[in-house]
Amino acid sequence: MAASIPSLSLPITTRRLHIRDYVVGDAPTVFGYVNDAAYWQFQRAEPPTAQQIDALIKWVVNEQNTAPRLAYFLAVTRKDTGEIVGEAVLKILNAAERQGELGFGVAPRFWKQGYGTEATAAIIEAAFSQLKLHRLSGQCSAENKGSMRIMQKVGMAREGLLRDVHFARGKWWSTVIYGVLEHEYAKIKSALKA
Repeated sequence: MAASIPSLSLPITTRRLHIRDYVVGDAPTVFGYVNDAAYWQFQRAEPPTAQQIDALIKWVVNEQNTAPRLAYFLAVTRKDTGEIVGEAVLKILNAAERQGELGFGVAPRFWKQGYGTEATAAIIEAAFSQLKLHRLSGQCSAENKGSMRIMQKVGMAREGLLRDVHFARGKWWSTVIYGVLEHEYAKIKSALKA
């Protein structure tokens, strides 16, 4: 059934961004921003080492050749400079039922410039127009007001709160879940392109 999911056409271009596949040479840049303590304040995992980022980027690049491709781990770059400002993730969770999940992150020095919203809106559009998904979800820490605001801005509805669902880094973490359906996306499409 997974073969019925089409491939995503990359790069995805927005007004200010190119969203593209990672290349192995991106690892030092990614480590540069994920090494920032501000980036990890809302993440359960411990900050990765440079070696872990190298291994992750190599794995991501290798996954690009999987067929059918059910996971897209993408670099978000500025159109004018090519500089990586963050990442976008789109995963097919259930191909038969056309269910997907998105994720995003922005390097702290690019926060509050609209890049997260612009990239997330583009991923939502690609998920529904290219991959023909029925439902797309996203989740974040209940303390991550910035990510919740982005998901709200792009038309996702808050679907629930999982209280104290994970214990990591010495504390309990609650997770907020957002979602959007294909018929809802059709209504908000013009807002996503703004």
